[in-house]
Amino acid sequence: MAYTNLFFIFGFLPLSWIGYRFCPGAKAKNIFLLLVSWLFYAWSRWDALLVLLIVTIWCFACGRQIESMAQNEDPKRKIMIAVSVSFLVLILFVYKYVNGWLHVSLPLAMPLGLSFYIFSALSYIGDVAMKKVPCQNSFLDLGLYIGFFPKLIMGPISEYRDFKDQLQERTITAADLSSGTLLFMKGLVKKVVLADSLAVFVSMLQDQTTFVGTWVLALSYTFQLYFDFSGYSDMAIGIGRWFGFDIPKNFDHPYIADSVQNFWRRWHISLSTWFRDYVYIPLGGSRVAVPLIVRNIVIVWVLTGIWHGANATYIVWGVYYALLLLGERFFFKPVLARIPRPVRIVLIFLIANAGWVFFAAPSISQAFVRLGCMSGIASGFADAQALFALGQAKWLLLFSMIASTPAIDTVQNWIFARFGRNGMVGLAGVYCVLFAACISLLVASTSQTFLYAAF
Repeated sequence: MAYTNLFFIFGFLPLSWIGYRFCPGAKAKNIFLLLVSWLFYAWSRWDALLVLLIVTIWCFACGRQIESMAQNEDPKRKIMIAVSVSFLVLILFVYKYVNGWLHVSLPLAMPLGLSFYIFSALSYIGDVAMKKVPCQNSFLDLGLYIGFFPKLIMGPISEYRDFKDQLQERTITAADLSSGTLLFMKGLVKKVVLADSLAVFVSMLQDQTTFVGTWVLALSYTFQLYFDFSGYSDMAIGIGRWFGFDIPKNFDHPYIADSVQNFWRRWHISLSTWFRDYVYIPLGGSRVAVPLIVRNIVIVWVLTGIWHGANATYIVWGVYYALLLLGERFFFKPVLARIPRPVRIVLIFLIANAGWVFFAAPSISQAFVRLGCMSGIASGFADAQALFALGQAKWLLLFSMIASTPAIDTVQNWIFARFGRNGMVGLAGVYCVLFAACISLLVASTSQTFLYAAF
């Protein structure tokens, strides 16, 4: 069930919140939320719920076993950890990569959100294995951590050690409800108004080979991807606050980053943090010799590419960022420091824009063809379709550029500070109008599926 589904917005979500508020205690609330989350996940495909249950049962059993071995200093503990992790990775591999890599046709449709909740499960196993937290003795609470519906399908990926205390005790304040509502509305606007409008041009220009056409295509996809995924993340975080959960921020205006490293501290923050905590640091991080640092960065980014999908374009994209980060770390940092910050921001945006070409293209060869066209190696400067698309999209792209910066948040905060309660009421009215516009677009069935649901 998508967040842009009208039944979800006006039926499932409010009924879930009302039912949650009527639950008499923390345990009852957790049980209710777990059942609601499983119902949410099984709404379209009941067989997908079976995979989620298998993952949850496996993690519960393995966590207890690993902790018992840790207490007894059992020499077989490392084998148990390896088996626990390997089974979860195997599930992900079978559903996501067998058909693409081994060309074996299995009658298995990948469960929605599998990559995200497998990483939540691996976070739990990793935290217990590294003795950062005790194992979870409540199957219901572990099931809620892995399957909590706001973050189940597309994250953000909450690490277990940051989430576990919220399973036991949480409160819902008026500030949580108001900020959660605001985030949900902002996310809906990002998705329905901006991302879905940009999707029209992405679909229209797939066969473009002109200079202007490929640039409009690339920019449209760059902003579509951002508003689509950050919109979902805002909605997920907002819903989490309605139920008393603090889901981590996933985006921090990445298109104003002034270095590649800074970009990845702002884009899909929860995934970058996960790879840092469970792959990069356990491999030695930056506290090792230079050849090992290079190895660690390459491993992390190849795995990041693979995580996104079985297509070779994602692996090339991962290698692309590994090389950029290595170059920035060892060679280009002094050069970047001498470049004015506005120029650095434009440079990093163009680097990110080029990287997203590999996401949008169906093959590596097609990606390089598009990059060549964007570089001027094209069949022409523009054709009628490209000029039409540019004319239609130019103001949307300009507004998308502004909306991807902190400008709107800055104006909003200024209004709060300058006009106080009246400013809040006025902005609430603006968001209500935008919410109504989103609903009208949803009724007209112009909304697209979330892009990151495919990952």
